[in-house]
Amino acid sequence: MPRSKHSVPCILLPTDFQRPARRAFTYGLALARLFNTRLHLLHVIKLLPDDEGLPPDTRYARMMRTSALLELGRLARLAREAGVEAEPVVDFGVPDDCILRRLRQERAKLLVMGTEGRTGWDRLRLGSTAQTLVRRADCPVLAVHGGVAGDAARQTARVKLSRIVLGTDFSSCARQAQRVAERLAQLANAMVLVVHAHSMEDDGQHGRRRLDRLVQALRGRGVQAEGICRVGHPVEAIVEEAGRWEADIVVVGTQGRRGLPRLMLGGVAEGVLRRAGCPVLVVRSAETLLDESDC
Repeated sequence: MPRSKHSVPCILLPTDFQRPARRAFTYGLALARLFNTRLHLLHVIKLLPDDEGLPPDTRYARMMRTSALLELGRLARLAREAGVEAEPVVDFGVPDDCILRRLRQERAKLLVMGTEGRTGWDRLRLGSTAQTLVRRADCPVLAVHGGVAGDAARQTARVKLSRIVLGTDFSSCARQAQRVAERLAQLANAMVLVVHAHSMEDDGQHGRRRLDRLVQALRGRGVQAEGICRVGHPVEAIVEEAGRWEADIVVVGTQGRRGLPRLMLGGVAEGVLRRAGCPVLVVRSAETLLDESDC
């Protein structure tokens, strides 16, 4: 029996209509085409603290909802013109809570969001809404910096996914990131540079052997791959190699720590998110994105 459109997994793209979100839209559109899935466009109208829990039935709320739907409708039309089915959604509440709820309700495969916004949802910088979502989302999260972005209609052709940097320490989290990077490379016919860093106290031979085996395994599955093993901090190594290699996207794993005194991302994922000059895909679990039965 065919499933309803609401039961089909999607890519969720929250937007506050600012520059980072406009750029994130182009990546969400490109990835929706690659993974042959729907795009859900979400705008959250933030309630004032005194309004939380109250039904948004004021004239102001209705005006805000109408305005948001007009903007979302424009983006949805652009997506459909590019061959991607898109659905506009407006919620009222706290942005990160609404986004996390939608991720669960829509069984999202991937969350794509803009970061470092100068207006909108508390300046969507790492440390507020963006950090909360990367830490708590069950699906992979692509964080796209604002950069220089004009109207989305003129930007869609500029998305490149041909050069992927994968950071690894060979942990279980890194293996989840590896699975996503491999699949993305296969779909986009992209090259992968695998980066491993080790300390000065370590001669690096063991890591070098593991890196070589990983690169050979990727090549055996049809991925153009090479590896680099270098001394230094993982964040420095990943960010510098991504810049040197002119990477289009960086893929890293994270444990997605919850309920710990250090309510932060894992150090490497956080550092790469803050410093990379290209979009960063943070992976805690690859299952939602790579469930072929949902495509």
